[in-house]
Amino acid sequence: MVSDMQASLASQEETGTLSMLVSCAASLPKGDERGLYYGVNLRGTNFLILCARLGGRNEPISDLLRKEISIPPNVLIGTSQELFDYIAAELAKFVSENPPDDTPDASERERKLGFTVSYPVDQAAATSGSAIKWKSFSANDTVEKALVNDINRALEEHGLKFRVFSLVDDTVGNLAGGRYYNNGIVASVTLAMGSNAAYVELEEAVPKWQRTIPSSNLNELVINTEWGNFNCSNLPITEFDSSLDAESSNPGSRIFEKLTSAMYLGEIVRRVLLKMAQETALFGDVVPPELATPYQLRSPDMAAMHQDTSEDRDVVGEKLKEIFGITNSTPMVREVVVEVCDIVVERGARLAGAGIVGDHRKAREN
Repeated sequence: MVSDMQASLASQEETGTLSMLVSCAASLPKGDERGLYYGVNLRGTNFLILCARLGGRNEPISDLLRKEISIPPNVLIGTSQELFDYIAAELAKFVSENPPDDTPDASERERKLGFTVSYPVDQAAATSGSAIKWKSFSANDTVEKALVNDINRALEEHGLKFRVFSLVDDTVGNLAGGRYYNNGIVASVTLAMGSNAAYVELEEAVPKWQRTIPSSNLNELVINTEWGNFNCSNLPITEFDSSLDAESSNPGSRIFEKLTSAMYLGEIVRRVLLKMAQETALFGDVVPPELATPYQLRSPDMAAMHQDTSEDRDVVGEKLKEIFGITNSTPMVREVVVEVCDIVVERGARLAGAGIVGDHRKAREN
């Protein structure tokens, strides 16, 4: 991974599996920010609006408010401008319903709006037929610039004195949040439905940097590694991973993410259990039909089975009945299911840990 990181930072050409995007974030928080701040996190089928009053690093955050809003199906399959119009309208409602910004000249000045985008947006757009085909964002990404213009146009049309200066991946947003509390924070990792890492790099260590945005962090740049797409011959890929990848909406890509993220771990376990049911009659002579349904086992349910410490694995028994219609599982069968969950989870954890070590080694070069 470190080798791929170095190669990608050195060249504008695709030299490895890591994109190593220079983030659009021109600066990171210093910890002395004060006042009322707003943010939007856009996900796959919903978005989150946040509001918080910052009093500096030594003061607690107050007036912390949040609202999660589902995106209507007709908006999901529409244009990006229709989506941003909907977000702007909901943001206008949110602002009017919550405490006003009572800082001096608040009514006159234009405020910055934080805007982060989560991985599920890309994945939902790729599978839902949406007109929105968003790619990862970098400092010179024309797609990002066009989207920011669309967002700001929508905000203006709804009478909001907000302005978005850049869209960033939520992992970069997490890094910025950590930097507000501690100037020593240099990296962040997302291990959720998607998987990614971002870290702070010295400008001189990024030969491909074109200086397309000003940086106020001395000579620091925030690098979005896009590590979900990492791949190499040393990854422990099994027949179950290969079949999952081949049947996915993006075969051949985001291999590391398919081994470590919550979107896929439950599906890997299901595929293993299906083969065991077919070849060893694990659940009886007849393979449960629901066991053959892709993504029938969600990762949260798999995690609940993995964490079941009861003597007879009662949680496992309940989940097998609820999800697959298996009503006659024995304690021995439940132990086998737990062991499969343990193996898949442990592999994912070790790979994620290896990725974190790689990021740490690269950052330590600074």
